Amino acid sequence: MKTVIPFKSPALLLRPIDEEYSYAVNCSFPHSLRILNRTQRDILKAIDNQTSLSDLSSTLAIPADMLEGFLRLLSQTEIIRFDDQFSRPQKPDSPKSLNFWIHTTNSCNLSCSYCYISTLNTTGGMPDATRQQLLEKMVDTARQRKIKNIKLRLAGGEPLGQFKSWKTFIPEARKALSEVGCNLDFSFITNLTILTDEILEFSIEHGISYGVSLDGLGSYNDATRTFRSGRGSFDIIDRNLRKLLSQQIVVSVNTVITDTNLQGLPDLTRYMIDLDVPFRYSIVKGEAINSQLLENSLLECYAIMEAAIQTGWRFSNRHQFCDLKPNELGFQTCASGFSGGAIYVDGTVNYCHVHFGDATELSHSLFSDEMDLVDMIEQGSHYEAMKSTDCQSCRYKSVCTSGCPVYRIDGKDPQCSIYHKFIPLIYGLQAKERLKLLKEYQIV
Repeated sequence: MKTVIPFKSPALLLRPIDEEYSYAVNCSFPHSLRILNRTQRDILKAIDNQTSLSDLSSTLAIPADMLEGFLRLLSQTEIIRFDDQFSRPQKPDSPKSLNFWIHTTNSCNLSCSYCYISTLNTTGGMPDATRQQLLEKMVDTARQRKIKNIKLRLAGGEPLGQFKSWKTFIPEARKALSEVGCNLDFSFITNLTILTDEILEFSIEHGISYGVSLDGLGSYNDATRTFRSGRGSFDIIDRNLRKLLSQQIVVSVNTVITDTNLQGLPDLTRYMIDLDVPFRYSIVKGEAINSQLLENSLLECYAIMEAAIQTGWRFSNRHQFCDLKPNELGFQTCASGFSGGAIYVDGTVNYCHVHFGDATELSHSLFSDEMDLVDMIEQGSHYEAMKSTDCQSCRYKSVCTSGCPVYRIDGKDPQCSIYHKFIPLIYGLQAKERLKLLKEYQIV
């Protein structure tokens, strides 16, 4: 009879939830989180990658067929395998969808202290000729590459100041792409200080989603996100955010964490939970932040989220921390360089919007006849491969993917140590949410 030896994933995370239950997750396999009772936890802990299934059965006093059935269940998401050939997310041969950051304009009505757009307020909006060339490239690329979905994130500057220029383009482009079997999605990446009834009605009719920037409540937001006059923007953003939510428009909020707004983060967390809006906390890039204060503030925020989970708030689909992908996992941090990039007002196709205005970066033009959009992405600048040896051997490498490649230091995200502390905590909160639901449905 063949000897069967179970192996634990090298990316396995096994942690207690409470005295009775634990969670197990393979940090290199998507959606692998499982809740374990004491017996199941003890089985997993007993696996040493050397002892056979039959010997484990004897040691644990569990019938071999029952033990094998449980281990086969865990093997479906590679928490264990019956060999040591564990998989991890791989880069596909070609993209099936495309995602572009569109720099609709250099004009902005705010003067945020940490803005990284070097060409801000130097020119106006994207010319109509550039929009039409973008449409032609999208249609040609979708037809030739069999692309089924494209998403355009309309940003800037402030894209809602350019609404009238895009109002005609959006339905026209959707129709043109649908004729070649491709769905076209749009979102506004906005400071949300501009929201007219016309914009609201159009967004409802055409299913436009919103990514909104908000750095805190009241003075915490207004310390960094002010109008050029110096007046704060929070009250206007709050009012407009509530308008979007009242119309069931899909909205997510992004907060850039700096030393300036750290102390206000707990109150902002309560605000986001009360509104029940998806939100992301992103640590500022390119400037220093007090690491101890950051950790303390985040711990307080996650304690607030943990309490909210017990009242029914859905943590797992309402919060994201930086670029971490604990469930979907990834082979790289974002779409740039594989299935997406950034398109400047003049039609220049860049690796990332951070590079707008940087003549030293390799880029292409929408007006080039030789290449389609995928060619431009593939032949542009690439940064993803620049990862440290530590990152390549880390159990969390598919969760954090070494962070934004543009801002890595020596091949890793500057917040690496923070991630190592908070990734297990994030999985733990997901597990508590899962356990609560299982108890409510009397499954455990």
